Amino acid sequence: MVLLLAACASPGSGSAAQSPAAASSTPSALASATPAASPAPSPADVRLVIEDVVNGEVRLARLDATRTATIKGHYDGIVSGKVIVVDGRTLESVNHSGAVTRLGVLAVSPLWQGPGTVVVKPDLTQWLYTIVDNNTWTSRIHLGSASGDRVIATIPSPDGNAFFQPFAWNASGVYMVKEATGLGGAGPFLEYHFDLATFDMGSNRVSVVSPDCIAYQVLNDGTFICGRAAQGYLEVRSPAGQTRKIQLTMGGSANDYDYWAYSHVSLSPDEKRLIAGRNGAKDPVINYQMVVADLAASSATVFGPLDYLPDTWLPDGRVVADHWCVQFEGAGPCDETLNGTYIFSADGKSRTLFFKLKQGSTVVGYV
Repeated sequence: MVLLLAACASPGSGSAAQSPAAASSTPSALASATPAASPAPSPADVRLVIEDVVNGEVRLARLDATRTATIKGHYDGIVSGKVIVVDGRTLESVNHSGAVTRLGVLAVSPLWQGPGTVVVKPDLTQWLYTIVDNNTWTSRIHLGSASGDRVIATIPSPDGNAFFQPFAWNASGVYMVKEATGLGGAGPFLEYHFDLATFDMGSNRVSVVSPDCIAYQVLNDGTFICGRAAQGYLEVRSPAGQTRKIQLTMGGSANDYDYWAYSHVSLSPDEKRLIAGRNGAKDPVINYQMVVADLAASSATVFGPLDYLPDTWLPDGRVVADHWCVQFEGAGPCDETLNGTYIFSADGKSRTLFFKLKQGSTVVGYV
């Protein structure tokens, strides 16, 4: 069997006894109207989005851990203030209050690759996904809408061992990645990221970005966030082609990848700062550590104490993060009784426990 991995193979949230408190109601009303973009919620009115891969559901919860909605299906991302959920072949959006809107039905169920398996246009009227031929790795790109679904491109494998998977659809365009097959492995910072490509909706042609960009994120203005994990830095590449390097890791043993690797990279809501996880201990010990950096900076600074990995930013600059002890050989001292999900102040100097989520449940964003 060939193993396909498109998203993180990184550690999950803390081990815990129970999920957030039961909801007083679970909205499930379906609507057909096209949703409009929503303004960012006030800090006091944020709903955290929790992905539960074990139970196959997405939950919304207030910052006091009161659950407000539960939706069956896979978490696929957040677009224009709406949570995108794939439930079988049904594509749905979920708003801040938990109301569900059925966007449409996929012609075929895609092989689930994690968030971004289906990329949705910012106005939520169209979406793209790939159906892959497992023998030839040919990519059939589907374009869907409320009125139908059709194949708009059939793209042969570039090398017999890769296919093209949608990655992002934002104000700057449509993007894919050249995704490798047959992946495996384990490690404290293991994530899979692939070469970025553009997709021209006029010609339905894919073009791999040159020079190569290991895709971490594409901003709304067309800025690329490109990974260079083997060297310990990220590249910030402007639409005009200028590149800046941000050193994220401290480095360490030249032959040990864990001292140059990083994971859990995400951007602040204003897209001006990033946060990531790295090794914050001294060679040969490994402990997780969060770091932050402005996109115009050359290096990152420590955020909070050891043994935390970031989940998401909040609109007021606070950070949701998990206390997690490294489970691999070489792990440094760590108190597993602290495992859980926390909300950090914007300066990283204080934190409060949000909840001890069950294994397999992770905060992935907010609405």
